[in-house]
Amino acid sequence: MDSATTATPGDDASAERTKSSPPARYIYTEADMDAFRSSPIKTELLSFVTAMGRSCSSSTYRYDPTQPLTGLSPGMASLHGSLRHMAEQWLVEIPPDEQVKARFGNPSFREWHDRLVQRSRPMIQSVLDCHKEHVVNARKMEGATTDHSETFSTDTLQACADAGYHAASVSNNEPTEDPKEEEIIAELTAYLRLCFGHPVRLDYGTGHESSFMVLLFCLCKIGCFGEDRTKSASSPPALLAPVALSVLSQYLQVTRGIQSDYMLEPAGSHGVWGLDDYHCLSFYIGACQLRNNVEEYGPDCIQDDGILKDKGDEYMYLGCIRYVKFLKKSAPFFETSPMLNDISRLATWSKVAGGLLRLYEGEVLDKRPVVQHFVFGNIFKGAPIVLHIAYSTTWIASEAPVAPTRTFINGPGGEECIAPWAQNNGNETRTRPRTPPSPGLGPGTRAPWATAPRPQPPPGSPSQAGGGMPPSTRAPWAK
Repeated sequence: MDSATTATPGDDASAERTKSSPPARYIYTEADMDAFRSSPIKTELLSFVTAMGRSCSSSTYRYDPTQPLTGLSPGMASLHGSLRHMAEQWLVEIPPDEQVKARFGNPSFREWHDRLVQRSRPMIQSVLDCHKEHVVNARKMEGATTDHSETFSTDTLQACADAGYHAASVSNNEPTEDPKEEEIIAELTAYLRLCFGHPVRLDYGTGHESSFMVLLFCLCKIGCFGEDRTKSASSPPALLAPVALSVLSQYLQVTRGIQSDYMLEPAGSHGVWGLDDYHCLSFYIGACQLRNNVEEYGPDCIQDDGILKDKGDEYMYLGCIRYVKFLKKSAPFFETSPMLNDISRLATWSKVAGGLLRLYEGEVLDKRPVVQHFVFGNIFKGAPIVLHIAYSTTWIASEAPVAPTRTFINGPGGEECIAPWAQNNGNETRTRPRTPPSPGLGPGTRAPWATAPRPQPPPGSPSQAGGGMPPSTRAPWAK
């Protein structure tokens, strides 16, 4: 990957990053969505997802749930530790409100998400610190670069996981002294906060799952997967597979906890015609993992509950099916999940994985309701199209559409007065409205009734005689 845009914290050899800007949304309209569909960043993200899946079947790595840190880099071990703390402690410390009887959305999730916002920065800081200490600084001390076969000791990985575990238990928003590192932390923190549902809508969906993949994509670009970027432009399968299986499995433990405990509403669920109510990527990664499984399980093995029970922790796809059956145990599987049931009839896992990747692109990355909440920064880059710049931009009054400065008392035809918004003579800087003006709009015109006198009732009519409708009165503020 392009090292010019992926400066590693503490690496003096890194190229200069672009000017700092806070991550911002750029996808608001269908025009924005069309630009995203054809953008390089969408292609990069989809290629990264594809590489993550292929690494699970092309490498010699085999995920062992009893030793989840094996094969990870120090930075990824720290992230794994933070996710483990979230799964083990946060739900215990912030239980759902038992008094709420709503079908979806327990308000205690807002407190959980507030904690995420408060502690996301220390979690990202821990990831970068572990990477800098055990990878970047180690290279400098040894005076030579490491190769892709580098592995880290169990003690090192456990120490980094413990550091990440501790980081998820503290709130610290103090900025660092290194401005480049501060830029990276701010951007990665913004992505992390989008990975676990929406605190207002109280929902979770494939867009949040994709935000977690965006976070991993950015960590890979800045070198936190452990690769030596001076030798290769991409991460080898041996480094991608542990992240795809171990870190994503730990992430699923967190999300399944908040989904069930806080009853989060499925965001954009297709009901029975979807994979499940919340996830898509985990099915694709899991199908890739099973391509070369030593037990030679075929896609139809999901019908055997014994296999799901025994192998669900080891194989991600089987764990996903087991979770779906657990949630929807009131009816047969072919009724609650007809799409997953039909997939089990395919001949090979390669066909399953290929179909799921196309499904992810078509139903997630190409759908505006899903990806419109993406934010873009200097690592995960996106550019707004014309007239769709961030709404915090201000216009000078002379460049903005001019609103009328006078209005009428008692409606059209009444006495003219100065409009309330024109008190400052229009010389101040005004905030840009939410919708930009259409390019073809000309100057404003007076309404037809603005020059015509108010029609008077005929003599002898009820209003003239005091009957019927009461005469109009001047508002108190019009004196």
